[in-house]
Amino acid sequence: MFNIWPRAMGEGCQPSQSRFGATFRIGLGVAAGAAFIVLVVRDVHLPEVWALLQNAALAPLLFAFLAFVTDFLLRALRFWMILKQTSSRDLPLGPTVAPFIASFGVNDVLPLRLGDGFRVVWFSRQFRISAGTVVGAMIVERVLDLVTIVVLGALAMALLDLSAASATAWHFELALVVALAGGFGMLLAPAFLARVFEKLLHGVELSVVVMALSGLKATSAAVLQVGSWYKIIVLTAISLALWVLESLVLIGAWLSLDRAAHDFLKPFLAFVFSTLGTLIPSLPGHFGAFEFFGVQAFALVGVDAPTAVAVLLVAHFILWAPIAIFGICWLLVGRLEKAQLPT
Repeated sequence: MFNIWPRAMGEGCQPSQSRFGATFRIGLGVAAGAAFIVLVVRDVHLPEVWALLQNAALAPLLFAFLAFVTDFLLRALRFWMILKQTSSRDLPLGPTVAPFIASFGVNDVLPLRLGDGFRVVWFSRQFRISAGTVVGAMIVERVLDLVTIVVLGALAMALLDLSAASATAWHFELALVVALAGGFGMLLAPAFLARVFEKLLHGVELSVVVMALSGLKATSAAVLQVGSWYKIIVLTAISLALWVLESLVLIGAWLSLDRAAHDFLKPFLAFVFSTLGTLIPSLPGHFGAFEFFGVQAFALVGVDAPTAVAVLLVAHFILWAPIAIFGICWLLVGRLEKAQLPT
C-alpha cells in the first residue's frame, strides 16, 4: 500500500527501457510473492487451517467489514484534504471518493501499481490539476501512512512482553526506530531536508543514488506544500484513526476463529507487520508478503502457525475482495457509460 514515491506509468523512460523495467518488476514481484507463499505453507498443516476457517463466526467478520468500509471512507476524506491543500483549489468531496477507492482496487488486481497511475491521470484530468500536484498529495499520504503505522507498531511492541523472543524482536524494533525517525523527519522538518537533499544531489552521478535522493527531495517538498504544523497534526490524527480502524479487520478475524478477546494486541501486532511487509514487491494485492510477515509477528507472541495463517487469510480476503470488486465494477460502469454516449 505504501510505495512512497508514486509516479505515472513509464514517465520519463524510453519505450524499450520502460518495457524492460516493467517486465523486471513484474517478474520480481511474482518471484518474491511465490517465495513468501512457499515459506508460509511449508511448515503448516493446511487441513488444520481449513478446519479453522470452516468454524469462523460471522458476526466478528461483519464488524471487521464495517470497520474497513469506514476506514476507506476516512482515507478518501484525508486524500481530498491533502489534495485541496497542495493544489490550493476548492475541490468537491463527493466526486473524489469513488475514483480514489477504485485506484486501490486497480492496484489489488493489476501489477506495477497501475492504480497509482490511474489516480494521477484521473484526478489531474477531472479537476485540471497538474500530475505533479496529485503525485505530491499521494506522497504526503504515504509518508503519513508510514509514520502512523510505525507509531502503532512501536506501541504494540511496548505493550506486549516479547522478552522470550528478544533476538527476533530486536530486528523488528530496529526497523521501527529507523522508519519512525525518517518519517518524523519528513513531517517535522521538510524544508530543511529538501535543502539537504538538494545539496547532496550536486556532484552525484550514480543513477540509483540520484533517483533515491530525488525521491526524498520530492517527498520533503510535497510535505512542505501541506502548510502549517497544525494541518500536519490534524492529518496525522486522521491517519492514526484510519489505521486503527483497519487493524480491526485482523482483530475481527481473530475473534471470528474463537480466539481470546483480551489477546487483541497479538493480531494488532501482526497487522502492523503484515502492512509494513507490503513495502516489499510481491503479487498484486500483496499476497505472500502480507501473510509471511504476519506469521512472523504472530510467532513472536506465541501464536501457532495454523491459527496465524487462518487469521491472516480471513483478514486478507476482507481487505482485498471488496476494494478489488469495487474498482473493477467502477471502471466497467465508466466504460459502459462512455460507450452509450451519443457521438
